[in-house]
Amino acid sequence: MPEVEYTTTLNLSREEIWDFVKDMNNWAPFLTGYQKHEVLNETDSIWTLKGDVGVLARRVELKAHVTEWSGPAKVAFTLTGINEPVDGGGELCMTECAAEAPATALATAKPASLLRRILDAIARFFFRRAHGAGPARLAAAAPGVGSRLTFTLRMEAKGTTAPLVNAMLGPAMLPAAEDLANKIAAHLEAARRPR
Repeated sequence: MPEVEYTTTLNLSREEIWDFVKDMNNWAPFLTGYQKHEVLNETDSIWTLKGDVGVLARRVELKAHVTEWSGPAKVAFTLTGINEPVDGGGELCMTECAAEAPATALATAKPASLLRRILDAIARFFFRRAHGAGPARLAAAAPGVGSRLTFTLRMEAKGTTAPLVNAMLGPAMLPAAEDLANKIAAHLEAARRPR
């Protein structure tokens, strides 16, 4: 199952981030390809997105089910395709920055293969071409200051075209995850900025 994770650092407490994230109506329009969403109840909603994966452009309806509300640390959810055979899930996590530099935490991550880095660069190029530059951000927080917002997303296509769609889906999801986290961060930073 293709999975991506993106982390950004903000000069805000995790409680300030949580106050915004805990209401999906605040950040739903920041999703790439957002068309609309409908809240069914406290844990379920229907999301309509227009997705571009390579040469495929589709309008996708997903049922989102919140599996965990753990404020101010985490919201986790599952996704089930309504009009397309896809399943997935993800989470938004807010953590306080540790005293060590972010590079220390990332140093243990396995480096991506050359092919994966090339595919990611191509996907990012076409994503930015289709959706414009990412949101303007303030300077990143110094190590040990502020909080981290991490967005993790997993999606897997089912059916006869699944291998092809999943091969394109992985690289296409990373810029979308990056975009969502940075749009939330840019919005919160702008709201806090003195006028």
